[in-house]
Amino acid sequence: MGKLNFLRIGKSQSKKIEKDGLYFDLVDACQPEVCPVCHLLEIRERRYIDSLFYESVNDPGVRERLRQAGGLCDRHAALFLEIGDALGLSIIAKDLLSQWLEVPSKISAECPLCQTYEESERRVIKAVSGYLGIADFWSALQNSAGFCRRHFVQISGQLSQKKLRAKLKKFQFEKNQAIIRKLESVIQKNDYRFQTKKITEDEGKAIKIAWNLLKK
Repeated sequence: MGKLNFLRIGKSQSKKIEKDGLYFDLVDACQPEVCPVCHLLEIRERRYIDSLFYESVNDPGVRERLRQAGGLCDRHAALFLEIGDALGLSIIAKDLLSQWLEVPSKISAECPLCQTYEESERRVIKAVSGYLGIADFWSALQNSAGFCRRHFVQISGQLSQKKLRAKLKKFQFEKNQAIIRKLESVIQKNDYRFQTKKITEDEGKAIKIAWNLLKK
């Protein structure tokens, strides 16, 4: 795990689309309240960080990349604190604090976990654009909340077939409309004329789903 590469795609894409390991991981990531790409990336990122603390704290390559960046971004620092153990966190922090005193100027290298996330994201987006040629994948996507704005744009940009782009747009439109109807109900129930009507659990969840999908 020393190469900070927590996402791998199986066989390379070919004209014949195959159901490889990533395909089934994405199918499993099609859950009702999330973008499947976001969900899969989060699962694997957290799994990677957990394995880093388990077996790679003293890996020279990992430590060097952390030194080059001078630490982590806010999001990944928070994940380290959430997932890491006391010993691993202490070893890495001691190393970085010591380096800070030796090299006090600002370090411009990007957070290494952000770099890996972006590389992995590109691979997954490319794979999804291929899987959209598989009918079973569309069936799985129906179980999800649809794609977030960021991943919808990225996937659309990978599609060369006009019909497939139109199908993706129609799919996302229908997912968005279902959420909009619930949001409209929430708005209506906040009107004094409808205060006797309670916001349902599904309507409450729709607010969180909507904002998660609006990531750019």
